[in-house]
Amino acid sequence: MVSRQNKVVGGFVVVAMVLTYGGFWLTDLPDEILFGVLILVGVIAPMVVNNYLDNSESA
Repeated sequence: MVSRQNKVVGGFVVVAMVLTYGGFWLTDLPDEILFGVLILVGVIAPMVVNNYLDNSESA
């Protein structure tokens, strides 16, 4: 069975890949900004959401 943390991370990774891939093809944004979007949405956002959900379950 897949845990809640894995579902959150997987969802954010899919969204990050779609945003980054779409950004390469549909915009003229520099690669550095698109890489930042990939890191922000694919790595940092799921950590923040999982920490928030873990803390709200503890309280």
